[in-house]
Amino acid sequence: MAEEKAVFSTYLQEHRLKRSEQREVILDTFLRSDRHLSVDELLRLVQKKRPEVGRTTVYRSLKLFQAAGLAQELHLDGQARFERDYKRAHHDHFFCRACGEIFEFASAEIERLQEEIAAGLGFQIEGHRHLIHGLCGKCAGNEASTKGRPAG
Repeated sequence: MAEEKAVFSTYLQEHRLKRSEQREVILDTFLRSDRHLSVDELLRLVQKKRPEVGRTTVYRSLKLFQAAGLAQELHLDGQARFERDYKRAHHDHFFCRACGEIFEFASAEIERLQEEIAAGLGFQIEGHRHLIHGLCGKCAGNEASTKGRPAG
């Protein structure tokens, strides 16, 4: 976490922005999480240490983390979620539309196929995100079991 904190400190200096204790607490809380956090989820975690921190401060801090290269934003069912991004290997996501769980995966085969298809089209890939929507195993099982039940 020390490296990420140094990156953020440098970003703030370069953009003539103030360091604040609230931003530090938000960053520390964000970096300690291994989840894809919404603004409200991060706010709840931060408020355990600093109850006076507001939603706007958390949101603006996340946007700064994103601009500094520390966070990546995902849009899932109309809600923004943020994940750690600094020096993380490329990965993609499965998103369960029923329970909201997010599963990360990486596939060399998918990456190879993308490159192959792009080359065939003369297209230069600069970046991408795969976000696959569906049902996780647990929710798919629940949905299948409720479909077989008689109504009422």
